[in-house]
This record gives sequence, C-alpha cells and structure tokens, in this order.
Amino acid sequence: MILPPIPTPFDREGRLDTEAFRELAEALEPLVDGLLIYGSNGEGVHLTPEERARGLRALKPRKPFLVGLMEETVPQAERALLEAQEAGAMALLATPPRYYHASLGEGLVAYYKALAERMPIFLYHVPQNTKVDLPLSAVETLAQHPRITGIKDSSGDLTRLAFYQAHLRDDFRVFTGHAPTFLGALALGAEGGILAAANLAPRAYRSLLEAFRTGRLSEAQALQKRLFPLGNLLSRGGVPLLKQAMRHLGLPAGYPRPPYPQESPIWKEFRPVLEALKEEGWLL
Repeated sequence: MILPPIPTPFDREGRLDTEAFRELAEALEPLVDGLLIYGSNGEGVHLTPEERARGLRALKPRKPFLVGLMEETVPQAERALLEAQEAGAMALLATPPRYYHASLGEGLVAYYKALAERMPIFLYHVPQNTKVDLPLSAVETLAQHPRITGIKDSSGDLTRLAFYQAHLRDDFRVFTGHAPTFLGALALGAEGGILAAANLAPRAYRSLLEAFRTGRLSEAQALQKRLFPLGNLLSRGGVPLLKQAMRHLGLPAGYPRPPYPQESPIWKEFRPVLEALKEEGWLL
C-alpha cells in the first residue's frame, strides 16, 4: 500500500483552508491506496482542536485512512480519538509522549495500551521530529496487543525493519515513512510506504511496489535509484519544500503555518529533480 501523508493547506496568513484540503484529498486519493491525515507532513501539531475537527469534517475519504495523533497524555487525546472514530479512520497513528520522555518509563506502554482500548492504533516512530526513540522492546511488547495493529517507521534505520520482521507477529503491519530506503524496507517485510514523496509521484512509488511484489527486482531497483533524489531532498526540506513543490505543480497544498517559511532553501536544488520526473510522466 502507498499512503501519502497529505499536507494540510493554510493560506499565507496561516488560516486553515478546508476547501483546498478537500480538493487536495480528492486529487490524490484516486492515485493511491489511502491517506494519512494530520501526520508530520500534515502539520498535525500546528492545529487547534477546533481546526482538527473542521478539517476532518471537510474530507470524505473513500479509501482507508489514518489520522495522526501527537499528544502527550490520554486526556489530551480523547477528542481526537472520538473524531477519528466518527470519521471512519482505520486507526490512529500515534507518536510517543516526548516532553518528559526521560521520566516516562513504563508509562510509554501504558499510554499506547490506553489509546488502544478506544480504537485501533498504529505506532509512529519518527525520531527526527519527536527527538525521542521508540524502544524496540516497547514495540515488541505493544505488538502483542490485538488493537495495536501496525507501525510507521520513518527513521530510515533498516536494522529496525529487520527486527520487526524477525520478532513481531506476522499480521503486524509495517510501513516505512522513509522514501530513500523504500525498497530496502520492502525487502525486510514492510507492507508499503507512507511517504511524503508519494504526494508528488504516487504512480512511481506504486510502480516500484508492484515491481517488487511481482519479482521484477531489477525494475524495482531502477525505480528506487531514479526516485532517490526526490525522496532524499524531501527528507531534508520537510514541509516547506513539499508544499512549495506541490504549489509548483498546481496542487492546492497551501503554505506552512507561520512562523515556518513559505519557501525552502532547497528549492533551487529540488526543482530540476521535480521537472525531470515530470517530463518522464511520474508526477501528478
């Protein structure tokens, strides 16, 4: 499966644009297997509770979707849990509590189990953003819970993917969020990718996945090589670069919420990569 973490559009003044949000989701959804709403590239941490609810109501996904959750405690998460359930999300994608992470101890496992009592949960390991680690021992423990159904790992650490393959139950769903190592993750048992780059080149990543699944390894390797600059630069440029690229392609992705910059310093390096893939027919 390929699921893009859809950006949340804001206007230049930082106001949520629900019409653009709906248009963007409708443009992407036919080309992918589902969506992630309010993930890292969806700036979930930049939204008020009221905006989260309003944005989610504006979308009417027809395919499976996840909703990101980046809170610190269960009471903070209650409203988002209820709204995700009402919207029909297949699961919440939840980062670990981080502000007092050094003092969390067994509270980490307790937090995820408490969320899972309310609805299915995907673990979310994205240390480049949270600045904390999701210990492998905790993942192994949590993967035994029947309502903790998967993980998105955006670290790019293939050793972790090898651990998941060796130690977690067979039906535990593993997705990578790291496009530069997408093929490596598939080789280590990942079901698919929740990739920022799939907002730009969904056909390419679906083709890579299909080539791998059908044993056309040389084709998959060639596509991974071709797509590496796209994923690598996006991992460096983050939300400002992704939104700038999508605006360049005429997509209503909006702007990052202030105080984050509207344009990326990497754009000059990124644009030729984007244009070359566009000429080859890989982009939206």
